[in-house]
Amino acid sequence: MGQIYDLLKHWQLDADAWLAEHGLTDQQIFNFETRIDLDIFESLILSAIKLSRQEALGLYVGERLGITSHGMMGYAIINSASLREAINIFETFINTRSPLVTVSTVEKDKNLLVSFSNNFDFTPIRVTYYEAVILTLINILLQISFGELKIIKIEFDYEEPAYKDIYPDFFDCPVSFSNKATTLILSTHGFDDKLKMSDPTSLQQARLLCEKELEKMGKLDTLSQKIKELMLLSIGHFPSLQKTADRFHMSPRTLHRQLLKEDSSFKEIVENVSHRLAIEYLTDSSLSIQEIAYLLGYMDTANFRRAFKRWQGCPPSEYRDRHKTI
Repeated sequence: MGQIYDLLKHWQLDADAWLAEHGLTDQQIFNFETRIDLDIFESLILSAIKLSRQEALGLYVGERLGITSHGMMGYAIINSASLREAINIFETFINTRSPLVTVSTVEKDKNLLVSFSNNFDFTPIRVTYYEAVILTLINILLQISFGELKIIKIEFDYEEPAYKDIYPDFFDCPVSFSNKATTLILSTHGFDDKLKMSDPTSLQQARLLCEKELEKMGKLDTLSQKIKELMLLSIGHFPSLQKTADRFHMSPRTLHRQLLKEDSSFKEIVENVSHRLAIEYLTDSSLSIQEIAYLLGYMDTANFRRAFKRWQGCPPSEYRDRHKTI
């Protein structure tokens, strides 16, 4: 967001008002620790496009994004031993900078395919995002290799934009649209040559800090935890699978797949939250069993009793008699 702010300022537009509309300040967006909700992130980009009247905003932002814009991940890349290692670091730690995508690499016919897959549905800003992220990666690799990088082709997963004619001003290689995935295809020639700025000690320290940051993000920002928090804020009307998926800008199938990666499931989360709340209601409230069942989404009290007995090994009335505090 910092680069968009600077770009709007460069275009003599009111960047501070743009931030203020979203409850943000320039101090916040230039702080690497600041995390911006996806809804606000989308709104910021869309309003910046509207303010600037520049549909190609992603190209102009990506052109300005250098290696120093990427915190500890950028520092690790600067100190990489080779281009191959630099791309591996980008692939491993991209989520410390952006949770929207996953990066994967495949080597084929002396080329390396760097592909991006969406972790969330961010369709309204997908073109802008991918324009910026591909240009950013290219800028980083050109900077650390002092221009020794051969780009074979770029494939974007979106339809060609109306301003496609300006793409050659930003990409010095063939570009195609409407592909299955967004992919940067690079020649592997010289990929294992030692980079001039390589520093093994600094690299090791930077990788350790990136790993800690990634681990911290995983503990605080797992999808499972976010859904649990959503459920706890929705007592009495737990959102359905479809509504929950919509809230996180993904399809139910994608949500299910992401939860599987966390060894969880939507049903399991709902049951865990229901179990936790049931115990709290039974021990710390005077609500009837029927009222508790209703608050937890059970239209039939008998179904709640069966579920509770499965959780605790006894009926809710018996559990209340043993543990009630009021």
